[in-house]
Amino acid sequence: MNRGRDLGKYFPGPLVGVALLLALLIIFTPFLTSYGQPSAGSIFSQAELVLDALPGGTTVHFYVHGLGTTARYASIAIGLDSNFSWTGGWPTGNLSWANWTNGSNVLVVSGNSSRLPVAVNITAVYVNAGVSALYAGQFALNLSASSGTDTLYVVSNTAGIGDFSTPVVDLPVPITLALVSTGSVT
Repeated sequence: MNRGRDLGKYFPGPLVGVALLLALLIIFTPFLTSYGQPSAGSIFSQAELVLDALPGGTTVHFYVHGLGTTARYASIAIGLDSNFSWTGGWPTGNLSWANWTNGSNVLVVSGNSSRLPVAVNITAVYVNAGVSALYAGQFALNLSASSGTDTLYVVSNTAGIGDFSTPVVDLPVPITLALVSTGSVT
């Protein structure tokens, strides 16, 4: 009787190996990601826009920050333009982006608009170890009550980010911004 062969029936080698690897990743991941600022362009420096509104309200709130981290951005800017007619698609004509909220060396920048519909232009620049990452997104938003349900409509003008609508009771909703470019800081 071979004890190793008998145990092999119940604990196949590849399964044991994968289970050990998963256990090691679970144990060591906090140590690998918790020290210092994340590298530019990584998932840990990814910027996101969070949209929020209250049922029955007429104001949309915007929050731009790192995706579940404390990434400190060199700059975050939120530009707004509400001088267009809502068609359900991206506004035609030129947008003025006259109303800006800016922050430098910040974790988050927030803003709001009670003038709806509103177009939102977001840029976030993250820099670490001489490398920068630019995140961006452009969205047109409108709140509407259809069939007795307050709904937030979002139209994207950013490649890779689709249009959607969601009931206001399901807010807040995060939108991952597009990584536009990375490069060396000189």
